[in-house]
Order: sequence, then C-alpha cells, then structure tokens
Amino acid sequence: MDLWTDIGLFLATVLWVAMLVKLTRRWFQNSVLTGLVVLAFIAAMVPFNGLVIGSYVFSVTSYLSISTLLLLVAFIVLSCAGARCEQLLGYWHCRRQWRPTVMFFAISGLLLYPLAGGLTMFDPYRLGFAGSPGSILLPLYLMGWAIVCLLRGWYLLLLLIASAVLCFYLKILPSLNLWDYVLDPLVVIYSLLMLLKALFCKVFKFQYLNKQVF
Repeated sequence: MDLWTDIGLFLATVLWVAMLVKLTRRWFQNSVLTGLVVLAFIAAMVPFNGLVIGSYVFSVTSYLSISTLLLLVAFIVLSCAGARCEQLLGYWHCRRQWRPTVMFFAISGLLLYPLAGGLTMFDPYRLGFAGSPGSILLPLYLMGWAIVCLLRGWYLLLLLIASAVLCFYLKILPSLNLWDYVLDPLVVIYSLLMLLKALFCKVFKFQYLNKQVF
C-alpha cells in the first residue's frame, strides 16, 4: 500500500475507534476504556475477509479532513484520560468553544456542498485549488474566521482552522483542494445535527416554561 492509502486507512481507523469509545464509555472506567482503545487499534490491523476494518470504513467515508481527525483524536484521548485532564475536559465541554465551531462547519458546509453539487452555476469547490481564479477568496474567508476567533477567544475553532491550513501547505492528504483539509461531509452533518438539537432543546424548554407560567 502506498502512503496515501495508509493515511486514509489511519483516518478511517481513528473514526472507528472513536465510534467504539462513544458507544462504550458510559459503561467502562477510564483505565478499562484505555485498554479497549488499544485493543481496538490492534484489532484494526487484523484482516477480515482480506481487508482490515479501516478499509470498510474508508469505503464509506473516503478521506476525512484534518479538522475531523483532530476532533476525533481529542475525543478519544480525553475520554480515556477522564479526571486526569479535568481542565482540558472543562475546555472541551465549554459551550462557548463549541457553538462557534459547529456554526463554522454548518455554514461552510451549506456554502460548499449544495452549490458545488450544481444548485447554481457557481462552484465554490474550485476556490480551494491554489492558483485557480478566485482562489484567494477561500483563504480570506478562513482568515476572517480566524481573526474573529482570536478576538473572541474561540481557540478550539482557531486551532482547527490553523491546523487544516498548515497541513494543506504540507500536503498531508492527497487532495490538492483546501476545502478537503478544512471540512468533510461527516463533520458538517454532525454540526447540523448539533444545531438542530440545540434549537429543539431551546424551543422545547421555552414551551415548557410557558406551561409552567400559564
């Protein structure tokens, strides 16, 4: 297997392990969960019907973005660390950090995928190729978000944007398009679901308060 295939399988394996952690962390202590993560990575190297687990996941997801990779790795590490990283856990669960993060991915995804899918004659995906007409617009868009993040203290989103741009210039992924480093359908769908969940909870709570008052 070449380097790009190995990277794709690694990204898919991290996603599989993160899903396993998500499903099991409420039933296991941190030490047991750490052992489970180690076993999951070892099991991911064992072929099943000629293919490793990452191959099956990769066939569905393709290459994940750098942003998604960082979020998945942070989720796995912090889930296993538990109280030993109490300060980082508090920062990880801070709504002030997560709200702008999911807003960024939701807005960016809605700007990219429907338009790139042929909804209009304008294809924003082409802006991600260096040297293409209008390619300066995407870096300016990301720079604008980064400046706002720096001013407002949204350091989680700032880290994700900076890491994605850095990896793009280092050519960590096989894609030559900056969009593929910043986001992917998985993180966009997750962000949209989180926004819908927050909206539902807000409406439900408002209706509940009305019932209490009246």
